[in-house]
Amino acid sequence: MIELKNVTYKYYDGTLALDNINLKLTAGECYCLTGPNGSGKSTLFRILNGLSFPTKGKYIFDGTEITEKYLHNKKNAVAFHSRIGYLFQNSETQLFTRSVEDEIAFGLYQLELPEDEVHKRTEHFLEALSLSDMRHRAPFNLSGGEKKRCALAAVLAMEPDVLILDEPLNGLDEDGEKFVLECIRNLKSPDRLIIVASHNSQFVEEISDETIRLDKDHHISVT
Repeated sequence: MIELKNVTYKYYDGTLALDNINLKLTAGECYCLTGPNGSGKSTLFRILNGLSFPTKGKYIFDGTEITEKYLHNKKNAVAFHSRIGYLFQNSETQLFTRSVEDEIAFGLYQLELPEDEVHKRTEHFLEALSLSDMRHRAPFNLSGGEKKRCALAAVLAMEPDVLILDEPLNGLDEDGEKFVLECIRNLKSPDRLIIVASHNSQFVEEISDETIRLDKDHHISVT
């Protein structure tokens, strides 16, 4: 589903973030991305989400090269982003509506889904992530774990083919960590690709089919 061919990324000041990355990721697998801070994990995720683009090399998504020019076309951008769900490391940065209910529905309206489908999915994920009792609360008033569940519900409601989770345990207590672990287990399917960045070795061992490691020199290895 995803292939990176000789991908290199440098910042505007010339700082190297990724060095000649070659990677193939297939549906039905859960990959865990590990490595020290500054190794390029966040940059790699930004490329996979079409938020940044390789300085050199190619990003191929389901047979199509993803470039800035390609995503400049609104139809292409909507089709691409509807297939990828991205949970930021800091969930607060992706919560901005007036209520939990609105947060889940927002992305669905952007996909221009029928009203009844928006309502159906919103209700389903409010219940699935135990958010029904706080549907009218403002997301910024939630606890850390509740914010994480709200952001995850908004991502999952779009039913993405690819789910990218950046440090999903960040800021969670033990109960929250167990919830996320079980959630990822339940999300595994032959048609979905899951990519998770985490520093938690036990968590990685629990969910990973393959582990991708970025080292301090921005090189990659898969085990």
